[in-house]
Amino acid sequence: MIVLLYAEVTKLRGSLALLLAVVAPALPALLVFLGMIGSRKVPAWGSIYLSFSLPVWSLFLMPMTIAAFVALVGQIEHRSRGWDHLLTLPIRRWQLFAAKLVVTVAVIVGMTLLMLAFATAAAALAGSIRGTMPVGTIPWRMVLDRTAAMLVASGLFSVILLWTALRFASFVVPLGVRIAGVLVALSVAIARTDKADYFPWLLQVKVFQSPDPWVYGAIGGVGGAVLAVAMVAAMARQSFR
Repeated sequence: MIVLLYAEVTKLRGSLALLLAVVAPALPALLVFLGMIGSRKVPAWGSIYLSFSLPVWSLFLMPMTIAAFVALVGQIEHRSRGWDHLLTLPIRRWQLFAAKLVVTVAVIVGMTLLMLAFATAAAALAGSIRGTMPVGTIPWRMVLDRTAAMLVASGLFSVILLWTALRFASFVVPLGVRIAGVLVALSVAIARTDKADYFPWLLQVKVFQSPDPWVYGAIGGVGGAVLAVAMVAAMARQSFR
């Protein structure tokens, strides 16, 4: 399994997927920097994370980035007909897809932590330029708790996106699922209705709107785990010829 994980990481080197995973987390940080430079108010450290960068990441940038990343990962095998080679190797087929799942989860966690690091650096840079650093101390315990809940809650829609990207050779199908999911999530967020709280693309957003964020974390985590097992089992029996 270790060899398979290393092989998956090697495939990402020099690919657009890896570039995306590094660049996308910088976007919330850019917004933090521009917001602090253009505002007369001095924000608190807590609001930079819990009221801005993490909610922005969870609502729009995170789903879009994950969707684009898994689509690119899927295309690595589909375009080069890599399945023809992989599925003839003397290893269990389910391990191939489990390895892709593990690497995808690791990248999602890494992107989110990188986003927090970029946001911290951007706020510090903007504060040094303005001469007024954000007030208060960083509530690391709450930030990390909400971040963990958000990551677990995102498990369900992440597996949906990965499954469609691996299952269909056409880039159009995962793209359509991605656009549909994000548009519904944005529509619900704008309408401020509570009738779609358990929509997969909204679970990680509700983490920052609920007094008990781990309710949504549990739903997304359990749903994602069940769907991940189903995905690995189904893909192991899938014919790509």
